[in-house]
Amino acid sequence: MTINSETAATLAIDGSLTGLEGVERRVLSYAASIGKEFDWSVLATATEMPEEPLAESLERLVHRGILKELNWGESYAFVRVVTLAQAYSSISSSRLRVIHKRVAEAYEKLHPDPTPDIIPEIGRHFHLAQVHDKSLLYNRYAAAQAMNAFSPDVAIHYLERALADLEALPGDHRLEEADVLKEIGEQYGAMGDAVRADEFYGESLKKLPEAEVTLRALTILSRADAARDMDNLSLMRQYCEEAIRLLEKVGHKKGLAMAHRSLARAAVVEGQFDAGINEIEATLGLLDPEKDAKDVARCYIELGSALSGMLGPEEQAKSIQFYEKAIRTLEPLHDYHELARAHINMAFTLRLHYPREALSELMEARDCTEKCMDKRLLGWTLFNSVEIYLSLGEEAEAAKNNAEAGRILSKINDIEGMQQVALNEGILAQRRRSYEESERIYLNSLKQAENLGYPTNVIEVLVHLALMHSESGKNEEAVKDITRIREIGEDKVNPVNRPSYEDLKKQLGM
Repeated sequence: MTINSETAATLAIDGSLTGLEGVERRVLSYAASIGKEFDWSVLATATEMPEEPLAESLERLVHRGILKELNWGESYAFVRVVTLAQAYSSISSSRLRVIHKRVAEAYEKLHPDPTPDIIPEIGRHFHLAQVHDKSLLYNRYAAAQAMNAFSPDVAIHYLERALADLEALPGDHRLEEADVLKEIGEQYGAMGDAVRADEFYGESLKKLPEAEVTLRALTILSRADAARDMDNLSLMRQYCEEAIRLLEKVGHKKGLAMAHRSLARAAVVEGQFDAGINEIEATLGLLDPEKDAKDVARCYIELGSALSGMLGPEEQAKSIQFYEKAIRTLEPLHDYHELARAHINMAFTLRLHYPREALSELMEARDCTEKCMDKRLLGWTLFNSVEIYLSLGEEAEAAKNNAEAGRILSKINDIEGMQQVALNEGILAQRRRSYEESERIYLNSLKQAENLGYPTNVIEVLVHLALMHSESGKNEEAVKDITRIREIGEDKVNPVNRPSYEDLKKQLGM
Protein backbone atom coordinates (compact mmCIF):
# COMPACT_ATOMS: atom_id res chain seq x y z
CA MET A 1 0.00 0.00 0.00
CA THR A 2 1.23 3.52 -0.81
CA ILE A 3 0.62 6.45 1.55
CA ASN A 4 -0.22 9.54 -0.51
CA SER A 5 1.43 12.91 0.06
CA GLU A 6 -1.66 14.39 1.75
CA THR A 7 -1.73 11.60 4.35
CA ALA A 8 2.02 11.83 4.88
CA ALA A 9 1.74 15.55 5.50
CA THR A 10 -1.03 15.03 8.06
CA LEU A 11 0.74 12.18 9.86
CA ALA A 12 4.25 13.38 10.64
CA ILE A 13 6.78 10.65 11.32
CA ASP A 14 7.45 11.72 14.90
CA GLY A 15 5.89 8.96 17.02
CA SER A 16 3.32 11.39 18.51
CA LEU A 17 -0.46 10.89 18.71
CA THR A 18 -1.27 14.36 17.36
CA GLY A 19 -3.82 14.26 14.55
CA LEU A 20 -4.80 10.60 15.01
CA GLU A 21 -8.51 10.08 14.38
CA GLY A 22 -11.05 7.47 13.37
CA VAL A 23 -9.78 4.00 12.53
CA GLU A 24 -6.17 4.63 13.62
CA ARG A 25 -7.31 5.92 17.02
CA ARG A 26 -9.55 2.84 17.47
CA VAL A 27 -6.81 0.41 16.45
CA LEU A 28 -4.33 2.15 18.73
CA SER A 29 -6.78 1.97 21.68
CA TYR A 30 -7.06 -1.81 21.29
CA ALA A 31 -3.32 -2.17 20.77
CA ALA A 32 -2.52 -0.15 23.92
CA SER A 33 -5.02 -2.22 25.91
CA ILE A 34 -3.39 -5.47 24.82
CA GLY A 35 0.09 -4.35 25.83
CA LYS A 36 3.53 -3.28 24.62
CA GLU A 37 3.65 -6.19 22.17
CA PHE A 38 0.60 -7.78 20.58
CA ASP A 39 -0.27 -10.41 18.00
CA TRP A 40 -2.06 -9.54 14.76
CA SER A 41 -4.53 -12.38 15.39
CA VAL A 42 -5.60 -11.08 18.83
CA LEU A 43 -6.00 -7.52 17.54
CA ALA A 44 -7.98 -8.65 14.48
CA THR A 45 -10.28 -10.89 16.52
CA ALA A 46 -10.90 -8.26 19.21
CA THR A 47 -11.60 -5.38 16.79
CA GLU A 48 -13.54 -7.60 14.34
CA MET A 49 -12.08 -5.46 11.55
CA PRO A 50 -11.63 -6.81 8.00
CA GLU A 51 -8.02 -7.73 7.30
CA GLU A 52 -7.23 -5.10 4.68
CA PRO A 53 -8.45 -1.99 6.57
CA LEU A 54 -6.69 -3.26 9.72
CA ALA A 55 -3.45 -3.84 7.80
CA GLU A 56 -3.66 -0.34 6.30
CA SER A 57 -4.20 1.23 9.72
CA LEU A 58 -1.26 -0.66 11.19
CA GLU A 59 0.92 0.39 8.24
CA ARG A 60 0.08 4.03 8.84
CA LEU A 61 0.88 3.69 12.56
CA VAL A 62 4.21 2.06 11.69
CA HIS A 63 4.97 4.86 9.20
CA ARG A 64 4.10 7.39 11.91
CA GLY A 65 6.76 5.85 14.21
CA ILE A 66 4.23 4.75 16.84
CA LEU A 67 4.40 1.00 16.17
CA LYS A 68 7.02 -1.33 14.73
CA GLU A 69 6.43 -4.55 12.85
CA LEU A 70 7.74 -7.86 14.26
CA ASN A 71 7.90 -11.39 12.84
CA TRP A 72 6.92 -10.36 9.31
CA GLY A 73 3.68 -8.76 10.42
CA GLU A 74 2.54 -11.54 12.77
CA SER A 75 3.00 -9.22 15.73
CA TYR A 76 3.66 -5.56 16.51
CA ALA A 77 5.11 -3.50 19.35
CA PHE A 78 5.01 0.09 20.54
CA VAL A 79 8.21 1.93 19.70
CA ARG A 80 8.08 3.89 22.98
CA VAL A 81 6.43 2.93 26.27
CA VAL A 82 5.48 6.56 26.86
CA THR A 83 3.37 6.52 23.68
CA LEU A 84 1.57 3.39 24.88
CA ALA A 85 0.86 5.08 28.22
CA GLN A 86 -0.48 8.20 26.48
CA ALA A 87 -2.74 6.15 24.23
CA TYR A 88 -4.05 4.03 27.12
CA SER A 89 -4.69 6.99 29.44
CA SER A 90 -6.74 8.74 26.76
CA ILE A 91 -9.39 5.96 26.79
CA SER A 92 -12.44 6.46 29.04
CA SER A 93 -13.04 3.96 31.87
CA SER A 94 -16.28 2.66 30.38
CA ARG A 95 -14.69 2.09 26.99
CA LEU A 96 -11.66 0.41 28.56
CA ARG A 97 -13.94 -2.17 30.19
CA VAL A 98 -15.48 -2.94 26.80
CA ILE A 99 -12.10 -3.20 25.06
CA HIS A 100 -10.56 -5.44 27.73
CA LYS A 101 -13.61 -7.72 27.62
CA ARG A 102 -13.34 -8.07 23.85
CA VAL A 103 -9.58 -8.72 24.08
CA ALA A 104 -10.16 -11.42 26.73
CA GLU A 105 -12.84 -13.03 24.58
CA ALA A 106 -10.49 -12.88 21.58
CA TYR A 107 -7.86 -14.81 23.56
CA GLU A 108 -10.49 -17.37 24.59
CA LYS A 109 -11.61 -17.81 20.98
CA LEU A 110 -8.07 -18.19 19.69
CA HIS A 111 -6.95 -20.42 22.58
CA PRO A 112 -9.76 -22.81 23.60
CA ASP A 113 -7.13 -24.76 25.59
CA PRO A 114 -4.98 -21.85 26.82
CA THR A 115 -1.31 -22.50 27.49
CA PRO A 116 0.40 -21.36 30.74
CA ASP A 117 1.57 -18.10 29.14
CA ILE A 118 -1.93 -17.23 27.88
CA ILE A 119 -3.92 -17.92 31.09
CA PRO A 120 -2.53 -14.89 32.99
CA GLU A 121 -3.28 -12.63 30.00
CA ILE A 122 -6.91 -13.75 29.84
CA GLY A 123 -7.17 -13.26 33.59
CA ARG A 124 -5.70 -9.77 33.36
CA HIS A 125 -8.09 -8.61 30.66
CA PHE A 126 -11.19 -10.04 32.34
CA HIS A 127 -10.09 -8.42 35.61
CA LEU A 128 -9.68 -5.01 33.94
CA ALA A 129 -13.02 -5.53 32.19
CA GLN A 130 -14.57 -6.22 35.62
CA VAL A 131 -15.95 -9.54 34.43
CA HIS A 132 -15.41 -10.86 37.93
CA ASP A 133 -16.49 -14.49 37.57
CA LYS A 134 -14.16 -15.17 34.65
CA SER A 135 -11.36 -13.07 36.12
CA LEU A 136 -11.58 -15.13 39.31
CA LEU A 137 -11.33 -18.38 37.38
CA TYR A 138 -8.33 -17.43 35.26
CA ASN A 139 -6.42 -15.60 38.00
CA ARG A 140 -6.71 -18.55 40.36
CA TYR A 141 -5.39 -20.79 37.58
CA ALA A 142 -2.55 -18.32 37.00
CA ALA A 143 -1.77 -18.25 40.73
CA ALA A 144 -1.61 -22.05 40.85
CA GLN A 145 0.81 -22.02 37.90
CA ALA A 146 3.02 -19.46 39.64
CA MET A 147 3.05 -21.53 42.85
CA ASN A 148 4.08 -24.62 40.91
CA ALA A 149 6.84 -22.58 39.28
CA PHE A 150 8.07 -21.42 42.73
CA SER A 151 7.21 -17.77 42.02
CA PRO A 152 5.36 -16.72 45.20
CA ASP A 153 5.56 -12.99 44.43
CA VAL A 154 3.82 -13.57 41.08
CA ALA A 155 1.24 -15.84 42.73
CA ILE A 156 0.40 -13.12 45.25
CA HIS A 157 -0.31 -10.69 42.39
CA TYR A 158 -2.86 -13.06 40.83
CA LEU A 159 -4.39 -13.99 44.19
CA GLU A 160 -4.92 -10.33 45.05
CA ARG A 161 -6.87 -9.96 41.80
CA ALA A 162 -8.93 -13.04 42.70
CA LEU A 163 -9.67 -11.59 46.14
CA ALA A 164 -10.86 -8.31 44.61
CA ASP A 165 -13.12 -10.27 42.24
CA LEU A 166 -14.64 -12.26 45.11
CA GLU A 167 -15.37 -9.06 47.01
CA ALA A 168 -17.10 -7.61 43.92
CA LEU A 169 -19.25 -10.66 43.13
CA PRO A 170 -22.79 -10.76 44.54
CA GLY A 171 -23.59 -13.35 47.21
CA ASP A 172 -21.71 -14.86 50.13
CA HIS A 173 -18.16 -15.86 49.18
CA ARG A 174 -16.58 -15.83 52.64
CA LEU A 175 -15.34 -19.41 52.41
CA GLU A 176 -13.51 -18.84 49.12
CA GLU A 177 -12.23 -15.46 50.34
CA ALA A 178 -10.80 -17.21 53.41
CA ASP A 179 -9.11 -19.76 51.16
CA VAL A 180 -7.53 -17.07 48.97
CA LEU A 181 -6.36 -15.11 52.02
CA LYS A 182 -4.74 -18.27 53.40
CA GLU A 183 -3.01 -18.89 50.05
CA ILE A 184 -1.65 -15.33 50.05
CA GLY A 185 -0.36 -15.92 53.57
CA GLU A 186 1.34 -19.12 52.45
CA GLN A 187 3.10 -17.28 49.62
CA TYR A 188 4.42 -14.62 51.99
CA GLY A 189 5.52 -17.45 54.28
CA ALA A 190 7.31 -19.09 51.35
CA MET A 191 9.29 -15.87 50.85
CA GLY A 192 10.26 -15.80 54.54
CA ASP A 193 7.98 -12.88 55.46
CA ALA A 194 6.31 -14.36 58.55
CA VAL A 195 4.78 -11.05 59.67
CA ARG A 196 2.82 -10.55 56.45
CA ALA A 197 1.92 -14.25 56.38
CA ASP A 198 0.46 -13.99 59.88
CA GLU A 199 -1.61 -10.95 58.89
CA PHE A 200 -3.27 -12.85 56.05
CA TYR A 201 -3.85 -15.97 58.15
CA GLY A 202 -5.59 -13.75 60.69
CA GLU A 203 -7.80 -12.19 57.99
CA SER A 204 -8.59 -15.68 56.67
CA LEU A 205 -9.75 -16.84 60.10
CA LYS A 206 -12.08 -13.83 60.38
CA LYS A 207 -13.79 -14.88 57.14
CA LEU A 208 -14.08 -18.60 57.97
CA PRO A 209 -17.49 -19.73 59.27
CA GLU A 210 -17.28 -21.50 62.66
CA ALA A 211 -18.70 -24.67 61.08
CA GLU A 212 -15.58 -25.06 58.91
CA VAL A 213 -13.68 -26.86 61.67
CA THR A 214 -11.00 -28.53 59.53
CA LEU A 215 -10.14 -25.44 57.48
CA ARG A 216 -10.07 -23.33 60.64
CA ALA A 217 -7.68 -25.78 62.31
CA LEU A 218 -5.35 -25.95 59.29
CA THR A 219 -5.25 -22.15 59.05
CA ILE A 220 -4.42 -21.95 62.76
CA LEU A 221 -1.57 -24.41 62.12
CA SER A 222 -0.27 -22.17 59.33
CA ARG A 223 -0.41 -19.31 61.81
CA ALA A 224 1.56 -21.45 64.27
CA ASP A 225 4.34 -21.82 61.69
CA ALA A 226 4.40 -18.04 61.21
CA ALA A 227 4.59 -17.53 64.99
CA ARG A 228 7.55 -19.91 65.14
CA ASP A 229 9.31 -18.01 62.35
CA MET A 230 8.69 -14.82 64.35
CA ASP A 231 10.38 -16.57 67.31
CA ASN A 232 7.23 -16.57 69.44
CA LEU A 233 7.22 -20.19 70.59
CA SER A 234 4.67 -19.70 73.36
CA LEU A 235 2.15 -18.33 70.85
CA MET A 236 3.09 -21.12 68.42
CA ARG A 237 2.29 -23.75 71.08
CA GLN A 238 -0.98 -22.00 71.85
CA TYR A 239 -1.99 -22.19 68.19
CA CYS A 240 -0.93 -25.87 67.96
CA GLU A 241 -2.95 -26.82 71.02
CA GLU A 242 -6.00 -25.00 69.67
CA ALA A 243 -5.61 -26.75 66.29
CA ILE A 244 -5.16 -30.17 67.93
CA ARG A 245 -8.42 -29.72 69.89
CA LEU A 246 -10.30 -28.98 66.65
CA LEU A 247 -8.61 -31.71 64.62
CA GLU A 248 -9.28 -34.38 67.22
CA LYS A 249 -13.00 -33.57 66.92
CA VAL A 250 -12.98 -34.41 63.21
CA GLY A 251 -10.28 -37.11 63.31
CA HIS A 252 -8.02 -35.34 60.81
CA LYS A 253 -4.81 -37.39 61.04
CA LYS A 254 -2.79 -35.36 58.54
CA GLY A 255 -3.54 -32.13 60.38
CA LEU A 256 -2.68 -33.70 63.74
CA ALA A 257 0.62 -34.87 62.23
CA MET A 258 1.40 -31.30 61.10
CA ALA A 259 0.68 -30.01 64.62
CA HIS A 260 2.99 -32.52 66.28
CA ARG A 261 5.73 -31.73 63.74
CA SER A 262 5.48 -28.03 64.62
CA LEU A 263 5.76 -28.89 68.31
CA ALA A 264 8.83 -31.01 67.52
CA ARG A 265 10.54 -28.09 65.80
CA ALA A 266 9.86 -25.86 68.82
CA ALA A 267 11.26 -28.47 71.20
CA VAL A 268 14.49 -28.77 69.19
CA VAL A 269 14.96 -24.98 69.12
CA GLU A 270 14.68 -24.97 72.91
CA GLY A 271 17.19 -27.81 73.24
CA GLN A 272 14.59 -30.36 74.34
CA PHE A 273 15.89 -33.00 71.94
CA ASP A 274 14.21 -36.05 73.52
CA ALA A 275 10.86 -34.25 73.54
CA GLY A 276 11.39 -33.34 69.86
CA ILE A 277 12.05 -36.98 68.97
CA ASN A 278 8.89 -38.05 70.84
CA GLU A 279 6.79 -35.50 68.92
CA ILE A 280 8.21 -36.71 65.60
CA GLU A 281 7.49 -40.33 66.47
CA ALA A 282 3.90 -39.27 67.19
CA THR A 283 3.83 -37.49 63.82
CA LEU A 284 5.11 -40.51 61.89
CA GLY A 285 2.45 -42.69 63.55
CA LEU A 286 -0.22 -40.48 61.97
CA LEU A 287 1.23 -40.49 58.43
CA ASP A 288 0.99 -42.96 55.56
CA PRO A 289 4.56 -43.46 54.26
CA GLU A 290 3.34 -43.82 50.64
CA LYS A 291 0.63 -41.15 50.48
CA ASP A 292 2.44 -38.67 52.72
CA ALA A 293 6.00 -39.10 51.43
CA LYS A 294 6.74 -35.36 51.53
CA ASP A 295 5.58 -35.02 55.14
CA VAL A 296 7.53 -38.12 56.18
CA ALA A 297 10.66 -36.60 54.59
CA ARG A 298 10.08 -33.39 56.53
CA CYS A 299 9.91 -35.47 59.70
CA TYR A 300 13.32 -36.90 58.83
CA ILE A 301 14.68 -33.35 58.86
CA GLU A 302 13.31 -32.79 62.36
CA LEU A 303 14.75 -36.11 63.54
CA GLY A 304 18.10 -35.10 62.07
CA SER A 305 17.93 -31.76 63.88
CA ALA A 306 17.13 -33.40 67.23
CA LEU A 307 19.90 -35.98 66.89
CA SER A 308 22.37 -33.34 65.68
CA GLY A 309 21.89 -31.48 68.94
CA MET A 310 22.94 -34.52 70.97
CA LEU A 311 26.55 -35.14 71.90
CA GLY A 312 27.33 -38.73 70.93
CA PRO A 313 29.01 -39.66 67.62
CA GLU A 314 26.32 -42.27 67.05
CA GLU A 315 23.59 -39.61 67.17
CA GLN A 316 25.60 -37.41 64.80
CA ALA A 317 25.94 -40.25 62.29
CA LYS A 318 22.20 -41.00 62.50
CA SER A 319 21.47 -37.30 62.02
CA ILE A 320 23.32 -37.28 58.70
CA GLN A 321 21.51 -40.44 57.60
CA PHE A 322 18.11 -38.82 58.24
CA TYR A 323 19.08 -35.67 56.33
CA GLU A 324 20.21 -37.80 53.39
CA LYS A 325 16.92 -39.75 53.44
CA ALA A 326 14.98 -36.48 53.47
CA ILE A 327 16.98 -35.07 50.55
CA ARG A 328 16.53 -38.23 48.46
CA THR A 329 12.76 -38.05 48.95
CA LEU A 330 12.33 -34.30 48.49
CA GLU A 331 14.50 -33.83 45.38
CA PRO A 332 12.09 -35.52 42.93
CA LEU A 333 9.20 -33.70 44.64
CA HIS A 334 10.91 -30.30 44.10
CA ASP A 335 10.17 -29.19 47.65
CA TYR A 336 12.91 -26.56 47.59
CA HIS A 337 11.99 -24.92 50.89
CA GLU A 338 12.44 -28.12 52.89
CA LEU A 339 15.42 -29.16 50.78
CA ALA A 340 17.13 -25.92 51.77
CA ARG A 341 16.47 -26.67 55.45
CA ALA A 342 17.87 -30.20 55.05
CA HIS A 343 21.07 -28.95 53.39
CA ILE A 344 21.56 -26.14 55.97
CA ASN A 345 21.13 -28.55 58.86
CA MET A 346 23.41 -31.11 57.22
CA ALA A 347 26.08 -28.41 56.85
CA PHE A 348 25.77 -27.55 60.55
CA THR A 349 26.36 -31.20 61.47
CA LEU A 350 29.32 -31.60 59.10
CA ARG A 351 31.08 -28.29 59.64
CA LEU A 352 33.39 -29.31 62.51
CA HIS A 353 35.10 -32.31 60.89
CA TYR A 354 34.22 -31.83 57.20
CA PRO A 355 34.16 -28.08 56.45
CA ARG A 356 34.45 -28.38 52.66
CA GLU A 357 31.60 -30.90 52.53
CA ALA A 358 29.59 -28.57 54.77
CA LEU A 359 30.27 -25.67 52.40
CA SER A 360 29.07 -27.79 49.49
CA GLU A 361 25.82 -28.45 51.38
CA LEU A 362 25.34 -24.72 51.88
CA MET A 363 25.85 -24.10 48.16
CA GLU A 364 23.06 -26.61 47.53
CA ALA A 365 20.93 -24.84 50.14
CA ARG A 366 21.51 -21.46 48.49
CA ASP A 367 20.43 -22.83 45.13
CA CYS A 368 17.22 -24.13 46.75
CA THR A 369 16.48 -20.80 48.49
CA GLU A 370 16.79 -18.99 45.17
CA LYS A 371 14.33 -21.41 43.57
CA CYS A 372 11.74 -21.02 46.33
CA MET A 373 12.54 -17.29 46.88
CA ASP A 374 12.71 -17.67 50.67
CA LYS A 375 14.65 -14.66 51.96
CA ARG A 376 14.80 -15.98 55.51
CA LEU A 377 16.41 -19.26 54.50
CA LEU A 378 18.81 -17.41 52.20
CA GLY A 379 19.92 -15.32 55.17
CA TRP A 380 20.33 -18.44 57.29
CA THR A 381 22.38 -20.10 54.56
CA LEU A 382 24.71 -17.10 54.49
CA PHE A 383 25.30 -16.72 58.23
CA ASN A 384 25.80 -20.47 58.65
CA SER A 385 28.68 -20.25 56.18
CA VAL A 386 30.68 -17.82 58.34
CA GLU A 387 32.39 -20.22 60.76
CA ILE A 388 33.03 -22.66 57.90
CA TYR A 389 34.82 -20.01 55.85
CA LEU A 390 36.78 -18.98 58.93
CA SER A 391 37.90 -22.57 59.50
CA LEU A 392 39.16 -22.57 55.91
CA GLY A 393 41.02 -19.27 56.42
CA GLU A 394 38.71 -17.25 54.14
CA GLU A 395 37.92 -14.34 56.46
CA ALA A 396 36.92 -11.87 53.73
CA GLU A 397 34.28 -14.27 52.37
CA ALA A 398 33.02 -14.93 55.91
CA ALA A 399 32.63 -11.20 56.61
CA LYS A 400 30.94 -10.56 53.27
CA ASN A 401 28.39 -13.35 53.75
CA ASN A 402 27.59 -12.26 57.30
CA ALA A 403 27.00 -8.67 56.20
CA GLU A 404 24.72 -9.83 53.38
CA ALA A 405 22.80 -12.08 55.81
CA GLY A 406 22.34 -9.10 58.13
CA ARG A 407 20.93 -6.94 55.34
CA ILE A 408 18.46 -9.63 54.26
CA LEU A 409 17.27 -10.65 57.72
CA SER A 410 16.91 -7.11 59.09
CA LYS A 411 14.49 -6.29 56.27
CA ILE A 412 12.13 -9.10 57.36
CA ASN A 413 12.84 -8.58 61.09
CA ASP A 414 14.03 -12.16 61.66
CA ILE A 415 15.05 -11.82 65.32
CA GLU A 416 16.80 -15.17 65.71
CA GLY A 417 18.64 -14.73 62.42
CA MET A 418 19.86 -11.27 63.44
CA GLN A 419 21.01 -12.69 66.80
CA GLN A 420 23.12 -15.23 64.94
CA VAL A 421 24.51 -12.51 62.66
CA ALA A 422 25.51 -10.53 65.77
CA LEU A 423 27.22 -13.62 67.20
CA ASN A 424 29.22 -13.95 63.97
CA GLU A 425 30.23 -10.28 64.20
CA GLY A 426 31.66 -11.04 67.63
CA ILE A 427 33.56 -14.03 66.26
CA LEU A 428 34.97 -11.90 63.42
CA ALA A 429 36.05 -9.19 65.88
CA GLN A 430 37.71 -11.82 68.08
CA ARG A 431 39.64 -13.11 65.06
CA ARG A 432 40.98 -9.58 64.60
CA ARG A 433 41.96 -9.60 68.32
CA SER A 434 39.61 -6.65 68.88
CA TYR A 435 38.62 -8.04 72.25
CA GLU A 436 36.72 -5.03 73.60
CA GLU A 437 34.66 -4.83 70.43
CA SER A 438 34.14 -8.59 70.45
CA GLU A 439 32.97 -8.56 74.08
CA ARG A 440 30.51 -5.74 73.38
CA ILE A 441 29.06 -7.58 70.38
CA TYR A 442 28.87 -10.92 72.21
CA LEU A 443 27.01 -9.29 75.11
CA ASN A 444 24.54 -7.74 72.66
CA SER A 445 24.01 -11.15 71.00
CA LEU A 446 23.62 -12.72 74.46
CA LYS A 447 20.89 -10.23 75.35
CA GLN A 448 19.09 -11.00 72.08
CA ALA A 449 19.31 -14.76 72.79
CA GLU A 450 17.94 -14.23 76.31
CA ASN A 451 15.04 -12.20 74.93
CA LEU A 452 14.30 -15.03 72.50
CA GLY A 453 14.25 -17.47 75.40
CA TYR A 454 16.22 -20.14 73.53
CA PRO A 455 18.66 -21.88 75.95
CA THR A 456 20.74 -23.37 73.12
CA ASN A 457 21.32 -19.90 71.64
CA VAL A 458 22.22 -18.47 75.05
CA ILE A 459 24.74 -21.25 75.65
CA GLU A 460 26.26 -20.86 72.19
CA VAL A 461 27.02 -17.20 72.91
CA LEU A 462 28.33 -17.98 76.40
CA VAL A 463 30.77 -20.58 75.00
CA HIS A 464 32.20 -18.02 72.55
CA LEU A 465 32.27 -15.38 75.28
CA ALA A 466 34.17 -17.73 77.60
CA LEU A 467 36.69 -18.59 74.89
CA MET A 468 37.23 -14.90 74.12
CA HIS A 469 37.62 -14.01 77.81
CA SER A 470 40.24 -16.74 78.24
CA GLU A 471 42.07 -15.71 75.06
CA SER A 472 42.23 -12.09 76.23
CA GLY A 473 43.51 -13.04 79.69
CA LYS A 474 40.23 -12.61 81.58
CA ASN A 475 40.10 -16.09 83.11
CA GLU A 476 37.86 -15.00 85.99
CA GLU A 477 35.23 -13.84 83.48
CA ALA A 478 35.60 -17.12 81.57
CA VAL A 479 34.94 -19.05 84.80
CA LYS A 480 31.76 -17.01 85.33
CA ASP A 481 30.64 -17.82 81.78
CA ILE A 482 31.18 -21.55 82.29
CA THR A 483 29.40 -21.46 85.66
CA ARG A 484 26.38 -19.96 83.97
CA ILE A 485 26.50 -22.60 81.21
CA ARG A 486 26.42 -25.29 83.89
CA GLU A 487 23.38 -23.65 85.50
CA ILE A 488 21.49 -23.79 82.21
CA GLY A 489 22.71 -27.28 81.30
CA GLU A 490 25.93 -28.44 79.66
CA ASP A 491 23.96 -31.01 77.68
CA LYS A 492 22.80 -28.08 75.51
CA VAL A 493 26.33 -27.20 74.34
CA ASN A 494 26.17 -28.09 70.65
CA PRO A 495 28.56 -30.76 69.30
CA VAL A 496 30.41 -28.22 67.13
CA ASN A 497 31.45 -26.15 70.17
CA ARG A 498 31.86 -29.11 72.54
CA PRO A 499 35.61 -29.88 71.89
CA SER A 500 36.79 -26.27 72.41
CA TYR A 501 34.49 -25.94 75.45
CA GLU A 502 35.91 -29.10 77.10
CA ASP A 503 39.49 -27.96 76.37
CA LEU A 504 38.76 -24.60 78.00
CA LYS A 505 37.38 -26.26 81.12
CA LYS A 506 40.58 -28.30 81.45
CA GLN A 507 42.74 -25.19 81.05
CA LEU A 508 40.78 -23.49 83.84
CA GLY A 509 40.77 -26.56 86.05
CA MET A 510 36.99 -26.91 85.88
